[in-house]
Amino acid sequence: MSAGRRTSRDSAARRPDFKQLEAFLAVAESRSFAIAARQLGVSQPAISQTIAKLEDLYGADLFERKRGAPVALTPVGRAIIPKAKLLLFMVDTQMTRAIETAQSLRGALTIGFHPGLACGPLQSGIADFRQNCPDVDLRFVEASPGELHRQLSERILDVMFVALLPDLNGGLNVQERLWDERLVVAIRDDHGLASKDSIAWTDLAGLPIILRAEQGDMSAYRAIAARMADLPFHCTLHDVSRGALIELVRLGLGLSIMFSCAAVPRDGVMYRPIAEENAWAPVEALWPKDDRNPLRHRLLNSIRRHASGPQSKHGL
Repeated sequence: MSAGRRTSRDSAARRPDFKQLEAFLAVAESRSFAIAARQLGVSQPAISQTIAKLEDLYGADLFERKRGAPVALTPVGRAIIPKAKLLLFMVDTQMTRAIETAQSLRGALTIGFHPGLACGPLQSGIADFRQNCPDVDLRFVEASPGELHRQLSERILDVMFVALLPDLNGGLNVQERLWDERLVVAIRDDHGLASKDSIAWTDLAGLPIILRAEQGDMSAYRAIAARMADLPFHCTLHDVSRGALIELVRLGLGLSIMFSCAAVPRDGVMYRPIAEENAWAPVEALWPKDDRNPLRHRLLNSIRRHASGPQSKHGL
């Protein structure tokens, strides 16, 4: 190998370190070795030695030194200073981001939720979390309980909030009950049941009921059918959005049953609570057992506060 060629190992060995660049910038900005030494909390000879080593690496003087006059950058020093500032800025930024991530102030979370749970304690908890952690990137996935559970198992989601899901404790995920959500009936405002303050399951017997069944998910159907027990239950399933389902109610195609927090005001539609002991749906959070993501736990704590404990009930 010729003397004029260097290997990558040689180049790495001759790279300036961060302390050398920090000393270089301190001298360049203060135009004084003595002031730079005080700023960095070292002796002036230490600063002089650091700059001498740096000049040896670059093979040229970085400062013009004249007795009784402030030091000044040489052309080589002026060429180095922009990249030196950028490099130290990037390192400082990365350190800040790492510290903020460790303190649950920065990072990313992917949150899955059951259709119809976007309001209520979940919405309030996320709003508080967002206010306290504005630099955390949040991504949301609304899907059926089965699809959310699949994505959680594949680590696509960090946490999911769902209702009407069977007890899955004992698996790979933690399952925590947060609150109970009231079930309500969405009806046209000219329907005979609209005059009632509350509705019983017997009032719904034999009436046409329409429910969502996203991509064939039957969780809502099974939950309502179980509560109707031996009463006549006439139900049609539609793979539509929540908004479209309310429009179907307004068209007179049937009644619908949903969570209280999903009862968004709509002209021509009224919501009446179901006044039965079993007309509540537990809302739960699920997350991987072996995941210690501090951001997720901070979010959970925020939502727990708004849910007011695992036995809390929310609804009309």
